[in-house]
Amino acid sequence: MTTRRHLLTSLLALTSAASWLAPLAHAQSAADWPGGKPIRIVVPFPAGGSSDAAGRLIADKLGQVLKTSVVVDNKGGAGGMIGTDLVAKAAPDGHTLVLVDVFHTSTPIYTAKMPYHAVNDFTPVAMVGKTPGFLLTHPGFEAKSVQELLRWARANPDKLTVAIAGTGSVVVDLFRARGGIRFVTVPYPGSSRAMVDLMGGQVNAFITTMTSAGGNVRSGKMVPLAVTGTRRHPDFPQVPTFAEAGVPGMDYEQWFGLLGPAQMPPAVVSRLSAALAEVLRMPDTQQRLNALELEPGSGTVAEMKAQLEGDYARWQKLALELNIKPLN
Repeated sequence: MTTRRHLLTSLLALTSAASWLAPLAHAQSAADWPGGKPIRIVVPFPAGGSSDAAGRLIADKLGQVLKTSVVVDNKGGAGGMIGTDLVAKAAPDGHTLVLVDVFHTSTPIYTAKMPYHAVNDFTPVAMVGKTPGFLLTHPGFEAKSVQELLRWARANPDKLTVAIAGTGSVVVDLFRARGGIRFVTVPYPGSSRAMVDLMGGQVNAFITTMTSAGGNVRSGKMVPLAVTGTRRHPDFPQVPTFAEAGVPGMDYEQWFGLLGPAQMPPAVVSRLSAALAEVLRMPDTQQRLNALELEPGSGTVAEMKAQLEGDYARWQKLALELNIKPLN
């Protein structure tokens, strides 16, 4: 009996020691992270778009700060869901991340069978940058202002063609509702393909960012008619806001942020977000993000978490307002 009691006491002591040592071992492993292992940032869209440009800039700088290899892996398809799903199902060790944009939070209102939950299956890491959306047309299109485009669309119901990147676009649906017009949306796997067809006149209009389209706007290959948000863009002061152009309620912002799989260790998340914050404070990073027409984020987990959860709830509410039904 005494021997059994001693064995039980010893087992309890070992269990207690293990439970006490586990957080310490975890803290030590987190302190050693990334431990020389490479980090992969999945960009769930084809190369050449705004997500790709932002991802490559951040990867380069993040690798310098963390002293490890940070690679960008383009995994386009299904409106960003293929690459994003890959990260949702990856090991939550901080070595596989995804650079998502605002469409990450709006895709669920257009897609009935989501392979992941846009909030619950991810860990917010850091906001990279934000930018408004621009309504663009090609030079050969006869409408040269928002009001001219609205008049043309009303005179030609379902003739106006508007490109979208992915399975659906909340900013395009906002424009349809707030402008009171009917048009046909044309889906593309990413913004780069959509812009090629816009410049070629295969579609009439596209709402995207100056991160994607700035060079083509400056060269005259695209014509900007309006910008979302409450103020004009400082680099394009001649372009009115939608509200100034007679279409209020176009409160929309494109953003890019880093997420990891759910249940990442908090210490690893803190290390990652601190590294991103350091990257985003670098003058040359800010200069290069500004060249992409992006306002740098703070790099904090709190900012990314608030944006992720806030936009997800907002688009769910919009789907109810506009009676948007997800497609199977």
